[in-house]
Amino acid sequence: MAMSPIYTIDKTFLRALVDEQVSHVADDAYGDNGMSLYDSIILTEKDDEEVDGYLEDAVRAFVTRMYDVCRMGKEDEEDTIEFYLPDFDATMQQAALGEITHYLVFSVCAALFQSRRALAVEPYSLRAKASMDRAVALLKSRKSPIQIW
Repeated sequence: MAMSPIYTIDKTFLRALVDEQVSHVADDAYGDNGMSLYDSIILTEKDDEEVDGYLEDAVRAFVTRMYDVCRMGKEDEEDTIEFYLPDFDATMQQAALGEITHYLVFSVCAALFQSRRALAVEPYSLRAKASMDRAVALLKSRKSPIQIW
């Protein structure tokens, strides 16, 4: 039977990873006068809706990129991305799902930094693109045929 991965969109987990990335950028941010910009970059509870919106945008962008082999779904009341990959190489599952997580986190961060820390937008956009490309390559990898010599 074919094995196809399912990615569960755990907003609490993803938000914690976004918070961590934003915190790293905020820790290193100083204005021209040497003043810390930490408080203007760091996320608070009032940013929850904005983060959720950027996360939804990132999920839609990923599903759109993989439209031929995936769709949005629900499993136990959580949103999921369900894949139909009949020849998927299951040894690639953990790496592929990890790259989806990286893509979502970096994409949300790049969107947040548009208004909070413009210098961080390009590096996070590039990281998001690279993670999406790796996830697509891993998900579209196929089992190697068994060779009999």
